[in-house]
Amino acid sequence: MAIEYIVAFVLLGLLAGSLSGLLGIGGGVILVPALVFIFNLPEQSAQGTTLALMVPPIGLLAAWHYYKQGHVNLRVAGVICLGFALGGWLGAKSALLMSGALSEKIFAAALLLIAAKMLFFPEQSLAGEQTLHSHANRRFSLGSIGLFLLLGVFAGGLSGLLGIGGGVIIVPLLIFLFGFSQHDAQGTTLALMVPPIGLLAAWQYLQRGAVDLPTAGWVCLGFFVGGLLGARLASSVPTRVMSKIFGIAVILIAVKMLLA
Repeated sequence: MAIEYIVAFVLLGLLAGSLSGLLGIGGGVILVPALVFIFNLPEQSAQGTTLALMVPPIGLLAAWHYYKQGHVNLRVAGVICLGFALGGWLGAKSALLMSGALSEKIFAAALLLIAAKMLFFPEQSLAGEQTLHSHANRRFSLGSIGLFLLLGVFAGGLSGLLGIGGGVIIVPLLIFLFGFSQHDAQGTTLALMVPPIGLLAAWQYLQRGAVDLPTAGWVCLGFFVGGLLGARLASSVPTRVMSKIFGIAVILIAVKMLLA
């Protein structure tokens, strides 16, 4: 691989990782279109290569920074992680059998509704802001465990199907359905990127030859460092401002998906 491509892939990973650490979203919404439109990878190869990034612990530095600030619920992350791994496998199998175009449009429309709620009804989305550490002490019931598992399966399914990171759906749902603050939701979501949650999904793509491992490796290097930079920046931004930034980012993602 030529040195200019290596540098470009590392910088791309740095950009995607910084946005991931700042907003708690997966890098797929940046990486997939960039790999397709800039580096001319086929759509499935771009999705598979992006999912391969979720095998190494690319979120470790970012998640650790959030954890030190008290913004990570490890129990919730663990339960969601189990569902995500299963959902990612199911989504990847579906993506290799059919076009995800319709699902992508429906998902983009849902993202617009989520973004509108975050931008125009912030008092509802910040229900957990006054109880920053309450989630770490919350006792699980069978019902709550089931809901977190379903959330993981749903987000993982979309990730495997569309090649996007699950954070774009996990973060707002943790806020609106479970009362997490913006920072808590982002930190908990980034903790999902420490275990190899993308293994089953990436393996499905790898078996079809739809994973570019050298590209994934160089992007991963930049992503690892960028995640920490974004997390450090996020810790200095007020929660309400973070909610607005996240809402705007979701609108841009949704528009990109609708126009793709």
